[in-house]
Amino acid sequence: MKQKTIAGAVRLNGRGLHFGKESTLTVMPAEPNSGYVFVRTDLEGCPRISAIADNVNETSRGTTIEENGVSVSTIEHLMAATYAMGIDNAEFRVDGPEVPILDGSSRFYVEAFSKVGTKEQDAELKVLNVDEPISFSNGKGTEITLSPANNYSAKVVVDYGTALPTQTAELSNLADFASEIANCRTFVFLSEIEVLLKMNLIKGGDLDNAIVVVDKVLPQSEYDRIAALCGKESIKVQESGILNTLKLQFDNEPARHKLLDIIGDLALCGFRFNARIEAVRPGHSANTQLSKKLRQYFLQKR
Repeated sequence: MKQKTIAGAVRLNGRGLHFGKESTLTVMPAEPNSGYVFVRTDLEGCPRISAIADNVNETSRGTTIEENGVSVSTIEHLMAATYAMGIDNAEFRVDGPEVPILDGSSRFYVEAFSKVGTKEQDAELKVLNVDEPISFSNGKGTEITLSPANNYSAKVVVDYGTALPTQTAELSNLADFASEIANCRTFVFLSEIEVLLKMNLIKGGDLDNAIVVVDKVLPQSEYDRIAALCGKESIKVQESGILNTLKLQFDNEPARHKLLDIIGDLALCGFRFNARIEAVRPGHSANTQLSKKLRQYFLQKR
């Protein structure tokens, strides 16, 4: 099996979720064995940041990597699409501090990669196997375990109480990512929105790129105030408990998005691998901690 890169350049534009700045992301073919590398084209010298777990420095509502004092944020949806679409080497040129959030999923990345296609490279691809269980627990209900398997598969369970009861999502093969997982959008609880705004985050968030789950009942005047913050005239709570007018693409779309995030964060281990992933209440912090353990595991095996 050969390594692959994209067959041509891909360019996408949009706002970053947290900083709210417009940026252009250009994905370029990369040399064999180079993996995933970000290039900050807006900074002098166009500094490079290797997309590996060792460089993760922030996981608040997204994954940020940093190298030599230069960072790029909210990379997980792009990473998930790149890894799941079988692209082993790519250069991500971005002219801002954050990858565009687009619609809050991996859909537009998958569509762009599918349109341009991939090409085989003159280098062998080594797919590593997880030969023994590797796990991470935060002691607060989050558990993620990788077990030996003949392919890459995943199962995610999330439970946020009455606001979002237990949901399960499964992916039996990465080949199904485009149809089953890629278009599942990020979500946020209504009670978190104001907190995140006070933290100077989600400046680029709106009611079109995130599912807002209502976890507390408010008067309509409060919903309208939140709508104004998000650039909308008015919003109402749907029967499904979703605040905005977005329709869920799957009943378990939040759980599927959590599975999407895991794929993107574990791609930072720097290797293509086979394992059965089982996760309960995962998040970026736990995902990337496990990714670091997985990276060390594979480096020791090489």
